[in-house]
Amino acid sequence: MKLVLYQNNKMIDITQLCSNANWSGDIQQVARKLEFDMVYPLNDNNIEKINIQLGNMIIFYDDNKELFRGIVFTKEKSSSSQAIRVTCYDHLIYLIKSKGTYNFKKMTAEQITQKVAGDFGISLGSLAKTGISQNLIVQGEDIYSIIMKAYTNASKQNGKKYIPMMKQGKLYVIEKGSTVVSYVLESNTNITDSSYTETIENMINRVKIYDDKGNYINKVENSDWIKLYGVLQDTYTKEEGKNALTVAKNMLKGIERSGDITALGNVDCITGYAIKIKEPYTNLVGLFYIDSDTHTWNNGQHTMQLELHFENIMDEKSDG
Repeated sequence: MKLVLYQNNKMIDITQLCSNANWSGDIQQVARKLEFDMVYPLNDNNIEKINIQLGNMIIFYDDNKELFRGIVFTKEKSSSSQAIRVTCYDHLIYLIKSKGTYNFKKMTAEQITQKVAGDFGISLGSLAKTGISQNLIVQGEDIYSIIMKAYTNASKQNGKKYIPMMKQGKLYVIEKGSTVVSYVLESNTNITDSSYTETIENMINRVKIYDDKGNYINKVENSDWIKLYGVLQDTYTKEEGKNALTVAKNMLKGIERSGDITALGNVDCITGYAIKIKEPYTNLVGLFYIDSDTHTWNNGQHTMQLELHFENIMDEKSDG
């Protein structure tokens, strides 16, 4: 690993002062986070003291590949350990902590994202194309939620899942799970621990459709699931410009299959991507979607903990 501090227009390599680093992401956390401990001796003048300031930029590399570029938000000093604990977030944090009011008319999710990112000075990479126009009114909401509301509206109609991420300081929105990591996790090579869970707690096997006056219109259901597990019903009120049957069908939810894995680290295994797993003992076999990841570098060793789902989900935001 390599840690670089950007301060006063200078790049300062602080790697030798840092013994460990945690790099993490989560579909609910939104911004990726970097935490590390840096030596800051109080009485040893032989070790250079680097005074990291709030708002400084930190760039994190592994094997000369940039993994993270973000801003120092928190630092904690401990006299007993004579170290500083530094917490940084990538630039998605600004979309969570900044709010706006908009009235979008006949704009796609990608156009809405381009508009709000431009208003807040966020550089853009590529944005997943939906081609689905929508009207969206938001008042005093954080910019991340505005973007996700727009992409959630598109997802209701096309069934695709979306997630934003930062790469080298630029905002991207990708189709979640469209990138499959080439690294395969296997029980006899790189997995050190795993667990697997199945549940029907969030199952929806019937959706009834109503108009805006509460009149019943239609329904969609999975009869096989109903026979096995009983009726687990939701409702949907038809929205203008949306195919009600398509939206209702996309609301159906089957058995949730999830897993937790600890394994040898690979930097490509991050939230938003998919990975193939072969762990027959806990039934973790097949293609899984990464919904949370924590990578740890400690004394030269890189390990990771992944939270996985068999079904592709996104951080949905309703505009209702």
